[in-house]
Amino acid sequence: MRETKIIIIVLILAFSMVSCHQTGHDYYYHELEKIDHRQNRELARKEVAAISGEIVRQSEDLRMYHLLLVAEMSEEVKPNRNIDTARKLIDYYEESGDKMKLLRSYIVAGTIYANCSDSPKALSYFYKAEDMLAERKDLELRNKLYGKMAKLQLRHNMPEAARVHAKLVFNYCRQQNDTAGMMEALLFISATYHNLPEEITHLQKANKLAKEFGQDSLQNSIQFALATYFVERGHYLTAKPLAVSLRERMPASEQHKLNALLCQIYYQTGQPDSACYYGEKVMENGNSVSKRDAHKILAYIDILRGQRNEAVRHLDQYIELDDELKHIANSEAIAQADAFYHNQKQEQENEKLRADNDKKYYIIVLGMALLVVLTALYVTYIYRHRRRQELMEMRIEHLEQLKRDYAKADVDALKQAVETLESTSIWQRLATLSDNDHPSDEDWQKLSETVNQTYEGFSTRLMRLCHPSPHEYHVCLLLKAGFEPVRIATLTFRSKSAVSTVRSRLYEKTFGKKGSAKDWDEVIRTL
Repeated sequence: MRETKIIIIVLILAFSMVSCHQTGHDYYYHELEKIDHRQNRELARKEVAAISGEIVRQSEDLRMYHLLLVAEMSEEVKPNRNIDTARKLIDYYEESGDKMKLLRSYIVAGTIYANCSDSPKALSYFYKAEDMLAERKDLELRNKLYGKMAKLQLRHNMPEAARVHAKLVFNYCRQQNDTAGMMEALLFISATYHNLPEEITHLQKANKLAKEFGQDSLQNSIQFALATYFVERGHYLTAKPLAVSLRERMPASEQHKLNALLCQIYYQTGQPDSACYYGEKVMENGNSVSKRDAHKILAYIDILRGQRNEAVRHLDQYIELDDELKHIANSEAIAQADAFYHNQKQEQENEKLRADNDKKYYIIVLGMALLVVLTALYVTYIYRHRRRQELMEMRIEHLEQLKRDYAKADVDALKQAVETLESTSIWQRLATLSDNDHPSDEDWQKLSETVNQTYEGFSTRLMRLCHPSPHEYHVCLLLKAGFEPVRIATLTFRSKSAVSTVRSRLYEKTFGKKGSAKDWDEVIRTL
């Protein structure tokens, strides 16, 4: 009898424990579902964080559901870069068979890989989610997925694919009467038509919607995009009122972009003081892109004002930032090529487990990776070539300014400088040195010091224009000292034709175009 009572008590306790466990599971699952469907996402984030301590003691099903919500909500606040989270969610839901949560896990995984700059992997997960959505009519998820795909494809120069997905987002938002979503979609669509007439059409549609429905923050973005559109096409007077009206309305985080745009507009409309004002504001809080653009404009303004030192400083900063941004862009392109290669190679290895027919596939993957790398190298070459062209143009502008300054110089002072130089011991020595004697290193050093004393900063100005070899520098010193080419040939132990070649080569190396020896003599005279 006593043994029977003990057995009954044990059974009752076991049943109670199972019931409590089941009750706890149902309670927390219900809580997670409430959080999942809550419209107030800020409140949902707080609630999901509040039950984190309890969820760790629950079943794997609850823990994975909780992890999915955390991953989605982290993405709303800041990019979640935890690849392990993505793999864990996908592995679990592929095995459990919960298709809806698997679909959401694919979107989370695509987002994480996109934030980790692994676009091929990100797109592969987005495409899997798209295939699953074909069986569903969930407009909210479609909007979310296609918006992410459009953004990623646009970032990686796939405008046609991005346009398809952005138009889908626009149609879904229109069905749901989501005006803000429609305007954002129109902004995306316009970006896919960059430098094409359709771009302005979609921007104007978005602007009209923003005005009708009082969407101030979006209207600011659209108006800035319109101003940028007109500036890129040289319609500065059209862009000016659009940009000026944004000065008090632009968010602080975006203000530097507006300042950079205003700097360019005021420069191009003949208001250099205003351009300098906004250029300096860019220097206070701008990013690398806006600072680079502002440095270029400020350099042009300083050249026009004859402020050579300031112009060179801005030019150096422009080149440094431009090189840095090109390096980042090229690094990203190569990283994408590398990611593309490794992802495709992994796919090829998986395919090999299923079939023995992957040899051609491997060659295709390798060829595509090589093509991307070659494209990146070509882009690097184009960027460097453009930078060199810009540098040459600024040097030519600098030379023209030097010529204008030289034309305004005091003739008597220039004549006095020549007479002073010719009266020095080193000049007399070089003028009378026998044809068989060669100037010593000490002679060259003394000549350099004498020329720079007479024409203050000559060597510094020369080095800013070009980087001559020792022999080229000697030729430049002798030219500045007033020696004729025949005498220069004797002093440098070269033929007269060789000296002419050096002078014309210096001009071409400095300005990127053919020039005669006399053209270089003119440059030396103005320095």
